[in-house]
Amino acid sequence: MFQRRSRDLVDFIEPFVGSHAVAEDALTLLELRSPSFTRLFRNVYVASTTEVTHSMRCRAAALLAPSGAVLTGCSAAAVWGLELVGPQDLVEFVAPENLKFNRQAGLHIRRTSRVIDSEPWGDIQLATPPRLALDVATNTKLHRSLPRTVGYLDAFLGSGLVNLAELQRYLMPRRDNGMVRAKKALALVDARAESIPESELRVWLTVAGLKPEVQVDVITGAGDFLGRLDLAFPAQKLAVEYDGEWHLDGIQPRLDAQRRAAIEAEGWRFMIVTKADLYGDPKRVVATVRASLSL
Repeated sequence: MFQRRSRDLVDFIEPFVGSHAVAEDALTLLELRSPSFTRLFRNVYVASTTEVTHSMRCRAAALLAPSGAVLTGCSAAAVWGLELVGPQDLVEFVAPENLKFNRQAGLHIRRTSRVIDSEPWGDIQLATPPRLALDVATNTKLHRSLPRTVGYLDAFLGSGLVNLAELQRYLMPRRDNGMVRAKKALALVDARAESIPESELRVWLTVAGLKPEVQVDVITGAGDFLGRLDLAFPAQKLAVEYDGEWHLDGIQPRLDAQRRAAIEAEGWRFMIVTKADLYGDPKRVVATVRASLSL
């Protein structure tokens, strides 16, 4: 319910159905279409002063979904507290085959004849952590690479949303579409990964036959701790690290340089991979690492 003829945007900080607000005389159609409101989906709005996150868009999408629909994948993860995708990424649902749920821009709806493990969430359903992981691992329609899929699974494990034993018990006996890909992804997971790009870099190297060790501590001969390497080949003393944009902020470049200089003094070499490298030409990154290992 809305406050009649409300002028306070605080009353609209949560998503709402525009036609309902107009019908209840809380807003005029002209006000609804003004810059004071952001359109999230067809006929669903929020006050423009509200930060739009993926979990916010999930709450908005729930206003459009029938009661049998299940929010899943990275969208459900956002509701569970792990926001991995951006506000403009598709909101993911899985629904029974016979459920009437019309497609519209901004939603990804997957159909299944199998039982969907979920729990009530408002007027719809929310996938359990193992189920949302299943949908991430098996969904090929969103065109996620295998490294990105593994990155999401790593994040689920690293956050404690689900544990590896639980995920293995849930996934391994299943025969859903996409299970070959899901099992391949499951074999590559590592909960120690500290970011999705780090996971992706590790997977690109691993599937190419290079097997870096993860989170390697560098200790001097005197027993002093110098730092921890994201990915490393200890036998060749080669460290491979992803530098995201945050590595360019504030004093971080100086801290990175000091840490790497100390480790290089122990005979290590560094290969730094940037966002442009990883997402522009990952095969070239792999080739460069392979060449560095042979030096």
